[in-house]
Amino acid sequence: MRKIITRMTFAFLLILTFASCEEEVECGCIFPPNEYFYTFEAGSEGWESGFADYPVGEDNFYELSSELAPLPEPLDQNQQAFMIAGNNHSDDLFMFITNKVTNLTPNATYRLVVEAELASDAPENSAGIGGSPGSSVYFKAGAFSQKPEAIEQDGQWRMNLDKGNQSQGGTDMQVLGTVGTDLEDFTYTLINRDNRNSPLQVKANNQGELWVIVGTDSGFEGKTTLYYNRITVRLLD
Repeated sequence: MRKIITRMTFAFLLILTFASCEEEVECGCIFPPNEYFYTFEAGSEGWESGFADYPVGEDNFYELSSELAPLPEPLDQNQQAFMIAGNNHSDDLFMFITNKVTNLTPNATYRLVVEAELASDAPENSAGIGGSPGSSVYFKAGAFSQKPEAIEQDGQWRMNLDKGNQSQGGTDMQVLGTVGTDLEDFTYTLINRDNRNSPLQVKANNQGELWVIVGTDSGFEGKTTLYYNRITVRLLD
């Protein structure tokens, strides 16, 4: 069984281990105060969920939900994760979680690197309504200078940032892959997605704040349930 450690302990151990590292994205070094680790063992740790690209007033029909929950079987249920789910009746549902980063240099530009470990049960090559539950659900990450949220536009909930659409990224978010697993059956397994090879340029606001956002843009017309297990955020000068 994998040993569970808190975010604080995890960061402290990594600081001791990599104190002498050079400043490279690939090395896993710590660059205080602009590197952040989230494991959800102590709670939501500031992350909030949201949904967009669906009709106003249809939350129940779309089966939208999010909560802290144990990882699903057959994974280690002693580990807590951030679960988010929705049924994509619109063929375009966007599900996301976001968190604010503070104490940055006001108006400074950073290179954003996000690494996420999440549990998915959708095989990459599986077939589904309108698209694959694996290869047609695109995982995205980015950041925005104000809180990402859905706003009402012509009876629809739309994002207040440019996330792109489905397989295409936007100004504020980039595609890191899909939620497809390399298994052949619908069994939950942990997958990892990151943009270490192509950091996204982001700019803090005049208060030295950024909101990091990760989420899925779906072309699969069915229900998707994901569990975010770990998220690492790096903001490199």
